[in-house]
Amino acid sequence: MQLLLGIIVGIFLTIGAAYVMDSGKSPVCPAGAGCPVVNWDEAGARFAHFKEDVAAGLHRLTGRS
Repeated sequence: MQLLLGIIVGIFLTIGAAYVMDSGKSPVCPAGAGCPVVNWDEAGARFAHFKEDVAAGLHRLTGRS
């Protein structure tokens, strides 16, 4: 149980650290001028797609329409 909790906390800390690092940087920057590490628009779109897939899978498993 502690291992699972540690993994989950580690994931949130990693995402939080990347967000804090990117929050002060400009989304448009010249090459080599400290561009953001993560494309947050793309990450949000992929996460939304992942949530839709999980919801569809749950509906399929539980037999709900």
